[in-house]
Amino acid sequence: MNSSSVTLLASGNSLGAYIPAMHLYTYLQSKGVGTEVHVLENLYHEEVRHKIRFTKQAFHADFSFARMGHKLAKPVDSSLDEVAVERLLNRWKGSGVSRFAVFTGFWLPILERYKAAVGGRLDIRLIRLDAWDTPSFKVHKQLYPSYDNVWFYEPSKLSPGSYIASNEAEPLPYAQRAGRILIHGGGWGIGTYAGTISELRKLGHGLDVIVYDPSEVAEDDGFTRYFGTEASWDPWRRDTQGRHTFPPMIRYIREDGVLREFPLGDYSAYTSLMRNCAAVISKPGGATLNDSLSFGIPFVMLEPFGDHELHNAAYWESCGFGIRFAEWEAQGFSEHHLEGICRRLLEHRSKINHFGRIIYAAENSSYV
Repeated sequence: MNSSSVTLLASGNSLGAYIPAMHLYTYLQSKGVGTEVHVLENLYHEEVRHKIRFTKQAFHADFSFARMGHKLAKPVDSSLDEVAVERLLNRWKGSGVSRFAVFTGFWLPILERYKAAVGGRLDIRLIRLDAWDTPSFKVHKQLYPSYDNVWFYEPSKLSPGSYIASNEAEPLPYAQRAGRILIHGGGWGIGTYAGTISELRKLGHGLDVIVYDPSEVAEDDGFTRYFGTEASWDPWRRDTQGRHTFPPMIRYIREDGVLREFPLGDYSAYTSLMRNCAAVISKPGGATLNDSLSFGIPFVMLEPFGDHELHNAAYWESCGFGIRFAEWEAQGFSEHHLEGICRRLLEHRSKINHFGRIIYAAENSSYV
């Protein structure tokens, strides 16, 4: 790896710190930029990784417990396998790695060690896809100010300057979309999303629901579709070619109480749902804000998870790119209002560029 290559530092603990990294990886690869993804959990002790799945299940089952866990976030130093960390640092040093895009603050102590070891100029950009500190950055407030913090959603500007996607395909005009509503609870399937499904089903809306667990799949009604990710997939695992991958998607259909699974191949099955939907309903996570902007999707926002998502909701609402679920409900679930939001998103999206095109596919760089 040479100095023009980019190392993307992600985390599987939150798909919000993984999926955008994978989008940037895919985009840069298509532009001929040498790129590699590292997932923090690969540096954890094995027993710590085993606990993550159980924590996800607990957070999914109880949103109040998830919010409490969010408040107790702390540095991950005790979870790290020192041998694995040293091996990675030596590999970077030997390869002359100097350019990083960092999607979670939990990488910062490791980067501090690397900076001390190489003593040279490094291009390290902290990718901030929220309008406020997430827990991973909040616990490292003493470190991150010395880095190049790339805030996508600067509250004082109310005008996102770029987006991250796997390509630069233009969003579909609203009238050309299938008109279905996409509902999900983020990578951990948390929040109040499940409570919206029955109400919208009664109104006859076509719904595409991303479930966390197949037990959430209801009997087929002809207009509600259910999807999920392959249960055995973990973000920190690599494929047979040694690469990290997008989560493989599955469609579920339950008929006469029998659940059937239909593998959908690569992640384009999910991006196709986003590209064609009339709105997305979810908690206001940063990665979903990015999806909203990338694909021109009106964002109907549910109860936030933590202070950063509270700020995300206020920011997106102020930009005119989203509406809170309670307000949309008070408006009688107005499609006309969604179309207006989409128009504003598409207008803004037409004025900005892909982050990778602005920063990495060009020859400019800055250093810390």
